[in-house]
Amino acid sequence: MSRRMLINYLLFILIIIFTYIGIKYPITEDQKINRNAITTLKPGNITDIKIETADEILVLKKQGTSWNIESPINWFANNIAAERIASLAAVEPQSKLPKDQIDVSTLGLRIPKAVVTLNNKSIYFGDTNRIGNRRYLMVDPNVYLASDIHYIFISQGLSGLIDNRLLPSRLELTELKFPAFTLHKSESTWSTNAENKPSQHVTQLINNWHQKQATIKPYDRTLNPLNKIKASLQSGSDIEFFVLSIKPEIIIARPDLNIQYHFPDHQYYELLSLDQPAEPSK
Repeated sequence: MSRRMLINYLLFILIIIFTYIGIKYPITEDQKINRNAITTLKPGNITDIKIETADEILVLKKQGTSWNIESPINWFANNIAAERIASLAAVEPQSKLPKDQIDVSTLGLRIPKAVVTLNNKSIYFGDTNRIGNRRYLMVDPNVYLASDIHYIFISQGLSGLIDNRLLPSRLELTELKFPAFTLHKSESTWSTNAENKPSQHVTQLINNWHQKQATIKPYDRTLNPLNKIKASLQSGSDIEFFVLSIKPEIIIARPDLNIQYHFPDHQYYELLSLDQPAEPSK
């Protein structure tokens, strides 16, 4: 066998071996590292988020594919907002410089606007750069200049990170009690004690409480409740809501979470009634 034939034969064997390895042990997306990013973390591998600002400290934990807020309250998080913050790990900066080569106080990093810790990696938020809507970020040992697309979710605090639905669909609801009527679940069917109400209205009202999205604000305890609504869960616990306003907007509060949900007033029949709105007169 000639030397050239031997080399070709060996190359052919190596190609077969590497092809086999590539098929049997493929590189997953989570194993690919973006060497240009500010961290080596993959957003899909992040399970813990801690956000520290001058006003509050928020702790989020991922369970399966869903995020929960663990502190300062224990409730469901807004998955979209949480995943966007997790994507901070893969941000590609426009420039970087070792932090010991620059006075970080001139960039707002001596006392940062916020500190976000993804798993065990802390990211410090400094000032914005006047050109191109960019922000200074510090991830030891470097300072980066990157597009300012994450701070807006952080600056909103709890209101921007909590699930903005009254009763997230992950809850196993068994009863929803309004002042004038009650909705009750038996096996998989919802019914009501209100007379002459179509079953589809009952089901739709429950769906609206699971799906309609609100604007979240801190609970204003100076407002007196107009009435109360109680949700009973399969776990045996109850959730109490206070209806604070109907017009010019619907405000429904969760005193235990210290928040309130704001909806436009035209959603009254979708959230608080089994009746249908009257047809406008011609």
